[in-house]
Amino acid sequence: MELSWRDKRDKASRRLFYGLFFLLPLTVVFGHRGLAPWLLLASLPAFARGDFWQAAFGKLFDNPSLKDPKFAGFTAILFFCFWIFVSGFWSPKHQFDLALYVLAPVLVGGSVTWYALNLSRVWAWRLGRAFLLAIVGGMIVLALEGVSGGALRGLFPPHEPDRTRDTIALARGVTALTPALFPAAAIAVRLWSKPAAILVLLLGLVAAALNDVTANVVAILIGFGATMVALMAPRLSLRFAGWGAIALLLGFPIAASFIPIETIYAFFNDQVSGETQMALASMLHRLAIWKATAIESISGMPFGHGADYARIWKETAPMVAVPGMPTLVSVSPNHPHNVFIQVWLELGVPGIAALLLFFYYGLKTLLRAGLSKAVSAAAVGAFAAVLASVIVEGSLWQVWRMAAMALAASGVAFLHSLEKR
Repeated sequence: MELSWRDKRDKASRRLFYGLFFLLPLTVVFGHRGLAPWLLLASLPAFARGDFWQAAFGKLFDNPSLKDPKFAGFTAILFFCFWIFVSGFWSPKHQFDLALYVLAPVLVGGSVTWYALNLSRVWAWRLGRAFLLAIVGGMIVLALEGVSGGALRGLFPPHEPDRTRDTIALARGVTALTPALFPAAAIAVRLWSKPAAILVLLLGLVAAALNDVTANVVAILIGFGATMVALMAPRLSLRFAGWGAIALLLGFPIAASFIPIETIYAFFNDQVSGETQMALASMLHRLAIWKATAIESISGMPFGHGADYARIWKETAPMVAVPGMPTLVSVSPNHPHNVFIQVWLELGVPGIAALLLFFYYGLKTLLRAGLSKAVSAAAVGAFAAVLASVIVEGSLWQVWRMAAMALAASGVAFLHSLEKR
């Protein structure tokens, strides 16, 4: 019997997903930035379906109302992207294109998530398993790369005597997969067992530790703690995660402006050994970055200094002597290493308000969705890991980080499909 066009389309879509999940471990090893085009390819099955356009946009705009949290949240993130574009008019280098750095992952990631939510029972299991194996495979390869000093990356040019770039790239690969660990672990419970889920998380922790970025280890531990709490109180944990993000957006930049840098640095210079200073130098530098950026953001209110201002400010920003660092360093590297402070600095009150509303209506949407305990826990764990990462090292203009969030969201959607089936 000859297959219909729709059957052929669906068969090709599933094969595409299998191929992409097979390639995911190699993508994060050889180029974490490749996660963004990977996500774009993963969105094609949704874009090829007419019911996607009807469900994702038709129903949303048939009777638009801000009382609908999905529509209100979508409107908030669209305005956020629009404001990024508008801020380009007074940004020092007129970075209009940066709006797409946020808008594209939102639309593409949303389409992949929609597809994962609309699978048949059989394909929810098959693609859920493929997602789990892709995350596990990625962490295994990253762990082996950490042990071998980047043996796979060393097979291909450029061959540099200093392997610093390889080390950083592998650590970023772990960062890209870390939020997805939590839906993967929850899927492992459904497909295998609870001990298997613990092994998935431990594997991620090993890969993070072997690739030498403390922020990844911290993100996994915080995500694990949040997951455990969410298993006991799922709805309360969702509320805490949503309102916690709002509190961080509003409060972190204010708190950062009061960091007693001089006192902290004097203590480390007088009381702490040189080796300890060197080990903590990166974090000590971040404290100076956060304070200086938070103070600088005040002069740009109410509309912000414009998209990518931090990169331009680097040329004239003050220098600081950080304990453990041999030379003076700028208080404004390419970005503030904190997304919330970056929003204050570059996008001002409109950007803050739009992101706040997106968090608020996103929380309302999840609370109305009637998520199971497992899905709530996976969502809270992934979100906590994301927050831990964007607070200490993230930038709004790193598309691969946005893609990592979308990958985790699709994992939660696969899990939700498994649960409801």
